[in-house]
Amino acid sequence: MDQILFLRATLAKSGAALTEGDALRKRISDFDGKIDAVRKKIVATTEGGAITGEERLREHTDQLYGAILSYEGKPGDYQIRYIDTLKRELADVTKEFEQLLASELPALNESLKSKSQQPIPVPAAKVVVNEATPAAGGAMNPSADAEAPGASILPADFRLLH
Repeated sequence: MDQILFLRATLAKSGAALTEGDALRKRISDFDGKIDAVRKKIVATTEGGAITGEERLREHTDQLYGAILSYEGKPGDYQIRYIDTLKRELADVTKEFEQLLASELPALNESLKSKSQQPIPVPAAKVVVNEATPAAGGAMNPSADAEAPGASILPADFRLLH
């Protein structure tokens, strides 16, 4: 999700640097709309502050997580199947996002370069594991890989359980 937010912020900045009637500005806006459509498959986006009942991958994951935490036994077979379903749905959305980046971003960047604008960097596609140990006072010294735009830092002992 951080990748999408990073990319949308960069697209907004690039679009703002172009004149109102510029065709490239429209292309950037259209690409941003496609990226936002991917984001809307992950998170509920209805505005207004009221409870809307809108649910996406994030909300379904939250509900499943809460159900597993609130039960003292091992997860049921239906919950394991639900985890697998959510993984597949997330993989589909991830693939769609990566296809957008691979198919449309290079041409958009070439057009930006031709107008002497900065190209839009591809967001980091990985989670960076922080191999640093805490310094005095508990501060972490992040690794150099964490400097990638949109990268996340995790402690060295972080493990996914499934």
